[in-house]
Amino acid sequence: MSTGQNLTASLEHVTASYLDPTGQARPTAAAAITPTPGQLAGYIDLSLNEPQLVRSLHEATTDLHERPGLAAVLPTLLEDALSLTGAEAGNIQLLDPRDGSLILVTQLGFGPEFLDHFAVVNDGGSVCGRAASSCAQVVVPDVREDLACAPHQRVFRAAGVRAVQSTPLVDRAGRMIGMISTHRPHPAEPGERDLRFIELYGHLAGEVIARQLGIASPVASNGTTPRSVSREAALAQLLDDAVNGILDAGLSFAAALSLSSDDLLVQQLRAGIATLDDTIRAIQLSMYELGRP
Repeated sequence: MSTGQNLTASLEHVTASYLDPTGQARPTAAAAITPTPGQLAGYIDLSLNEPQLVRSLHEATTDLHERPGLAAVLPTLLEDALSLTGAEAGNIQLLDPRDGSLILVTQLGFGPEFLDHFAVVNDGGSVCGRAASSCAQVVVPDVREDLACAPHQRVFRAAGVRAVQSTPLVDRAGRMIGMISTHRPHPAEPGERDLRFIELYGHLAGEVIARQLGIASPVASNGTTPRSVSREAALAQLLDDAVNGILDAGLSFAAALSLSSDDLLVQQLRAGIATLDDTIRAIQLSMYELGRP
C-alpha cells in the first residue's frame, strides 16, 4: 500500500489552534460522544470472535503513543484504517476548536481537486459533515444515489469515488476531535464487522491524536472546574468521564476474555462485564434526568 501523506500547512494550522496565546493546551468544545452499552457489547463480541485482530489494534495504537509528533502518527493511522476496511483511498480530518470545522490534514489516493474541495468542511451535507453533526458513523454505499452528496458529485466523479464511510475520532473523554473516512471506487456497504472495527479504531486512534495534541480537559485533574463552567455542566462532564472509564475497563476485560481458556475465569470476566454494562445504563439514566441528551 502507498504511504499516506500529510498536508503540512493544514496540519500546522489546525494543531496551532489547540494552543492558547500562552502556548498552553486549550480545552476543546467538541461535542461528547457517550458510549452506549450496545457499543460495549459490540466491542466484547469483537474481542471474542476476532481476538488477534483486536489485540493488534490495541498494540498498534499503543506503539503510536511513543511516536515523536502528530505528523509521524497520522499517516500510519490512515493506512491502518484502510487496511481494516479494505478501502483504496481515505483521509483524516481534525476538528478546528475555534469554529468546529473539519480540516483535512492527511490523505491517500486523491488529487488536488478533491483536496481543495474538501480542505475545510463546515456543513452538514457531506458524508463527513453529517458524521460530525451527529457525532456518529455515517455510511453512504453509493454517493450517486445520495441526494445530500449532490454538491460534491463532480468532485467525486473526477476522483473515482462511489462509496464513503466516515467515523468520528474520539478521545478518552468522549469528545470528537476529528474524522477518519475511507472511500471506494465502486458502490459498496461495509459489513457490520468492518464498521464495528473502524468504530473501535476511531476511539483508539482518537486517544492517540488527543495525547499528541495535548488536549486539555474542562475538568481539572484535581476535580475542580473553571469558574465559567456550571456545576451541572461539571457534573455532566464527570458522568461522561465515568462512562468512558467504564468503557475502557470493559475493553480491558474483553481483551482478557479473548486470551483466557479458563472457563471459570471467563465466567467471572463475563459477570464483571455485565456489571459494567448495568453501571453504564444507570449513569446514562442519571444523565437523562439531568437533561443531558
